[in-house]
Amino acid sequence: MQFIQKALLGIVLAGGAIGGAGAADRLSAQYQEPRGGHTTLVDQAKRYSAWNVARMLANPQFATALDRRLAGDDKAVMLTTLLDDVRQPDAQTRASADKLRFLDQRVREHKAIARDAKNLLEVRLYLPPGAEAPRDMSGLLVAYAPAGKRAEWSDVEAFDHLGQVQLLDARTPPAMPVLIVGINAREDMRAGLAYVNRSLRAAGLQSVAPMAKASVAAADIDTTRLDRVSLANSQETWVSGPAEVFAIVSGVQPDQAKAELSVVDMPYLDYAGTSYTPNQIMVFWSSYRYGAANIQLFEHDDNTNYKDLAVALGQSVSAILGVFAPSYAVIGQVATAILQAMPAGWFSNDDDYVDSFYTIERGRTYDNHRGAANNATVTLSPYLLRAQ
Repeated sequence: MQFIQKALLGIVLAGGAIGGAGAADRLSAQYQEPRGGHTTLVDQAKRYSAWNVARMLANPQFATALDRRLAGDDKAVMLTTLLDDVRQPDAQTRASADKLRFLDQRVREHKAIARDAKNLLEVRLYLPPGAEAPRDMSGLLVAYAPAGKRAEWSDVEAFDHLGQVQLLDARTPPAMPVLIVGINAREDMRAGLAYVNRSLRAAGLQSVAPMAKASVAAADIDTTRLDRVSLANSQETWVSGPAEVFAIVSGVQPDQAKAELSVVDMPYLDYAGTSYTPNQIMVFWSSYRYGAANIQLFEHDDNTNYKDLAVALGQSVSAILGVFAPSYAVIGQVATAILQAMPAGWFSNDDDYVDSFYTIERGRTYDNHRGAANNATVTLSPYLLRAQ
């Protein structure tokens, strides 16, 4: 894997796969590899992209496009969209733009979502509380989220317009605006969860897509609805931005000796210490035997390879049901298998597991119910979807 990562970044740095000699070669020669520590392809892509953006701020057209895109309410823009705004780039800017588009494509391929997402790399603006977006962003530092476990972050690398490294405190938010280059977590997770659910259905581990089933139902559908949810700690830092959380609902299929898994997006759950009232359907009971299911919450991680995740989930839960005959007790075993399918190599930040709610029962109301890890608190209630 390390060889593949270095080879890929070498192609980008050399401009070999995308053309661009001359200015491209001079630009690449100035880039310095990070020192020490294990970094993934995604980590390297974020760092190299941040360095390029910092250097491109010297181009007036690029800086103007950035000012225009980030000055409004939306403080983030896809990097490829920003690059398209530069109509007549100079040679250096054009070479950097080509490399960044190529790198975005390679990251999507690496994460197995090239089919589901058109862009992933983004630029967003961090503002201290109460601050307004500066009119001229060309002098801002450009940072990226470090590799490794968030709990162990001490410094955040940022680049100035010369491409030189400046270190910011990882835990204390800076007092000035900072540009941050990274993965658009919302788009990454949307595309990734679509891929995982599609793979689970193909493997026979998920019934017909629940909402598709509901849209053609001839009878009322029994569900459990998430009325309220809050987190005690999401562990996101200023450079990471808001959390992106998803749920895996699991149990045993009603008519087969197979696990039933459904991955559910929770796009509203951004910050700890805030109560959210989504009224979101979490469990379609027609898909689960014994009238019981688990709900486990996870936080998005930039390094997730969704193909590997889907394969690991399928193999892990299938192994559990290969050992145990289907019974009520197996429901908890399925949830344990899901946790075991999350190797640290993918969820490297070490805090991407949020909480588990084991054996949620059909027809029951759970008021301010705390998860097993005591991090998430939910209110769940029965909800009947009326037939059309």
